[in-house]
Amino acid sequence: MLLALLMACTTDVSVSKANEDTETLSAQERLGLTDGEVARILDFLNTCLTSFALLDEDVGLDSDAAASLISHRDGPDESCSTGDDAPYLTLDEVDAVPQVGDQTILAILAWLVDGDLDPGGTWDGVYFTDEEVALVLEVANYATPEQLDIDVGLDADTVDELLDARPIPDMDALAAVPEVGPSALEKLKDYATAGGA
Repeated sequence: MLLALLMACTTDVSVSKANEDTETLSAQERLGLTDGEVARILDFLNTCLTSFALLDEDVGLDSDAAASLISHRDGPDESCSTGDDAPYLTLDEVDAVPQVGDQTILAILAWLVDGDLDPGGTWDGVYFTDEEVALVLEVANYATPEQLDIDVGLDADTVDELLDARPIPDMDALAAVPEVGPSALEKLKDYATAGGA
């Protein structure tokens, strides 16, 4: 009887010790992620291009987790790139967000690793699907100055800036071109999706 009691106590202590060890590990250590993988996750979550729709629909996160991640990053005013933003500095901060756990973090990483690095999303308030992204980038990179001016309807300054920026690798780069704003993006999208590409 005494031996059984001692064995039970030893087992309980071992389980308790294992639980304590797991709790003291960082999220990165617990999930076995490299520094590079953690950096990719943090960069992805901190960019204003990562929206609730992107996390919910494309990455496939639980909608509550997606909303919590965006809400934390954007701060009380619920607007990205303002003074009250709270960008993620560590993976533990991501892990501490309500509704977020190991599965959420691993789902984000899996989506990034699968190559969806230039997915559909919103740039300057204009939403693009995956297919529209490809078509618009084709127009931005290969349309002639005359097509950009006359067919797309861009002003001369925007056309010049686009030509100077070529090759334009992705939508982030396109949205960052001087003179390219919501109006130019809408015109490029309309032209590309109408079969102009």
